[in-house]
Amino acid sequence: MWGWASSRPRHCLKFGADSVAWAELERNWRGRRQHRCVMSPIPEGAVKPSPADQNLSELSTLEGRIRTLTGPGLEVRIVGHTLVSDLPRPIMLLLPDAAVRAVVLHLDQLPAKREERDALVRWRLGQEQLFPLGGAKVVSQVFHGLPGSESRTHTVLAVAIQEAVLNQYESLCESVGLIPQHVGMTSLRLFDLWRRASGGSGWQRRDFLWANVSDRALTTMVFQRGQLLFYRCKLLGNEETAVMAKTDMMEKIVEECGASLDACQQRHPSAVIKEAVLCADGDLAALQTQIEAGLDLSVEQLGWRSVEALGWVTKGSHRSMASLAAMAGVA
Repeated sequence: MWGWASSRPRHCLKFGADSVAWAELERNWRGRRQHRCVMSPIPEGAVKPSPADQNLSELSTLEGRIRTLTGPGLEVRIVGHTLVSDLPRPIMLLLPDAAVRAVVLHLDQLPAKREERDALVRWRLGQEQLFPLGGAKVVSQVFHGLPGSESRTHTVLAVAIQEAVLNQYESLCESVGLIPQHVGMTSLRLFDLWRRASGGSGWQRRDFLWANVSDRALTTMVFQRGQLLFYRCKLLGNEETAVMAKTDMMEKIVEECGASLDACQQRHPSAVIKEAVLCADGDLAALQTQIEAGLDLSVEQLGWRSVEALGWVTKGSHRSMASLAAMAGVA
């Protein structure tokens, strides 16, 4: 989502509340994508996503898990001889949604240059005083409506991350030979992957709820014909990893999805949502049934089958949402 380099890295490291995940992008001799996606569980409390507090602890343990996942660094070889080994690698760094603050803004004008746009977004956030901006980096992502629509406003998701929080993740990456050149949010990268899997701009003709359950949080976004109307990240507690086995947690997710739809409806009465896209680990049949019955929505899922439908080849991959998110970072 935001970055410091012109080309996208071919490696991604995703931090989560329960695991770290790593993805590498390669192409075979036919030009077909090949991904290696792996993950490793981490100790309880080693990563505690927060927009303001300390996120990382047990750094030596995290370093070891990451080194095991990522393997040795880059090499410079000439005529079969290694000149330099273990060079730092540029990566996409994916953060848990709960590590940042985000809000939807509707702007009458939108500067073409990213620097000017981010300055305008920062000024707007300061005017509305939604959260403190001191020591924060502010970036944005634009969601364009359906081409030819009559909307005269520009929809922007404004994201603020405290430099102190970002520095924690960047310093840990650098300690294991990884250089974050791009930084993103887990849900947004998964959403971008779903858009590609959906094919073309067809998603812009739909009004739907997006719900991602990961890192012990629920992120909901509501879209109307390509424009983002609503964003919310809600912590679920410490037992999210077993969400699909707990009836009370599934009920909480359905309740929070309903609360997001109600809040969106109050602000945007014209939005009538009848579809949902669901991202979560495990067997989602029971949760899908509850969402369809409780919220009167038809539900589709984003998972590894969605990626396979693109014709991408995945090799030696761990099939979890954490590793899928890491792959989305290099997709």
